[in-house]
Amino acid sequence: MRILIAGYSYEDSFADNARCALEELGHEVRTLGDVAHIRYSSTLRHLARAVMERIGRPVIDGDARRLLKIARAFRPQVVLALTAEYPPEVLAELKRSSGPALLLWWADSPANARRWAFMDPQWDLVFLKDIAAVRKVRLVRRDVHLLHEAMNPRWHRPVSGQRNDSIVVAGNCYPFRQALLNRLMADGVDVALYGSNPPRWALPEIRKRHAGRYVVREEKSRVFSEGLACLNSFNVSEGNSINCRAFEVAGAAGLQLIEYRPAIEDCFDPGKELLVFHSYEELLELIERARRAPTEMRRIRDAGARRARDEHTYRHRMETILRHLA
Repeated sequence: MRILIAGYSYEDSFADNARCALEELGHEVRTLGDVAHIRYSSTLRHLARAVMERIGRPVIDGDARRLLKIARAFRPQVVLALTAEYPPEVLAELKRSSGPALLLWWADSPANARRWAFMDPQWDLVFLKDIAAVRKVRLVRRDVHLLHEAMNPRWHRPVSGQRNDSIVVAGNCYPFRQALLNRLMADGVDVALYGSNPPRWALPEIRKRHAGRYVVREEKSRVFSEGLACLNSFNVSEGNSINCRAFEVAGAAGLQLIEYRPAIEDCFDPGKELLVFHSYEELLELIERARRAPTEMRRIRDAGARRARDEHTYRHRMETILRHLA
């Protein structure tokens, strides 16, 4: 099929990984274009979008106009949006221009939706990662389904073994994560931080410890696998769901220490494929256990990598999405 991904592609982005999987399945795929991550996530771009949303204009912004232009030329059979919000006018114009099936895979916390997002009835299929949100949204629409995030085995794979005793964290520096890391550092835990630069309001020690690198693909896998363990926590707004990092860490054979939520048990076997903690004290015990029992940890790393490869790739997810179109 001709499939248009309604998003920009940079290395290891949602759109990049989705495109890889769809092309592997034999489909003809377009995105809104390739762009460097530093440009896509620039402060100026986010500021401009925030201002436009605040004043309510324009209804169709530059990204939406680009989407419509590509759709008219490419005439896709499917438009797949990835955690993207488009005004109703844009979805209606897509339907008029080429009549594709409109699919939305919302992989963020549902609480972070700002406007219609996945509630817009013009979407033909919606996929959310939180079962509680799926059940709630089914009160008003029947075409919503549970779909967890994923990893890409091309680069989320074992590329190294443990090389240091750091607790690795990659991702945004939201307040809860900073508070947890600050407590760990105060207790003498060596942490290694990667991802977008911390915000200006970040704690001084967080800014000091941050590597200043946004790691992607094989480099990300190397960072995950070389650390003593990888800490995976969740924002306060996150419900019963797990993030893409859970699958990427597992795929890279990182030793994952993950904050417990029931959704983990849908995807992994706690204690055998990753380690879960319910309290701060339990987290400290797991870190100490990782130091004392490297052979046991190696078995957990390898088992998590196998599970991710066998069940949780973007190809698995795309096959699930396309089955719902049949």
